[in-house]
Amino acid sequence: MSSHRDYPPPGQQNKLVLEPPIAAPDEHAQLVKADQRFQAAMAEAIVAGGERVEAVYATVDVKRRTEPSR
Repeated sequence: MSSHRDYPPPGQQNKLVLEPPIAAPDEHAQLVKADQRFQAAMAEAIVAGGERVEAVYATVDVKRRTEPSR
């Protein structure tokens, strides 16, 4: 199981959501949706990266246990 930091940190929201819109309402809604998709993709990438690191450590550990003594 990989541990990762939630993105954004709990209790902190995106500025696009918190601040009043500068763009027209439709544009603002599109920007918010695009940013939410980006944040979700980043979170998935962070999890995937953590899983890859764990896989490398596990592979190294297995190789160390199975290597013949010198």
